[in-house]
Amino acid sequence: MRRRTAGGQSALEYLIVLSLFVLALAAGPDSPLERLFEAFGTRYARFTHAMSMP
Repeated sequence: MRRRTAGGQSALEYLIVLSLFVLALAAGPDSPLERLFEAFGTRYARFTHAMSMP
């Protein structure tokens, strides 16, 4: 029975660490996550432009 509670506690700890990591990536006006999505958008725009060329 104790083994189950220890597994639940470690899962909660991983969840907290993961949420803090995501918060650190998404925080700020020029966050790394925002820059990543911007780069994906730019690459996709270039790709679709190249595909539309004859």
